[in-house]
Amino acid sequence: MAKLVFALKYVPEEEAATIRQILTDNQIDFYETTAGRWQISLAALWVRNNSDYEAARALILEDQLARQQHFQEQRMPFWSSTVMHLKENPLEFAFTIFAITFVAGLSVLPFFISI
Repeated sequence: MAKLVFALKYVPEEEAATIRQILTDNQIDFYETTAGRWQISLAALWVRNNSDYEAARALILEDQLARQQHFQEQRMPFWSSTVMHLKENPLEFAFTIFAITFVAGLSVLPFFISI
């Protein structure tokens, strides 16, 4: 009986292709289902043999851990990314600061106005 080994919803095509290639390279017999026209089915990769399930999950976990490590190495600190965003989009950044200040001011205004 087939077992779900990897759900494809919200997975980038590059990552899905890598998982397919890993399963193919390790001779794990699998098939793919799509979400369908109205996106109500499950887009996923399934292994045909229950005996391949543990090996497939281990290979996918290994790939996912490598991806996690790669993205953590590339992640920037909050302030660095904020400064970079300020340099790239100064008007958007200024508008965002203005909007935050405006909403906060409206929220606090009733406490300072006495009727």
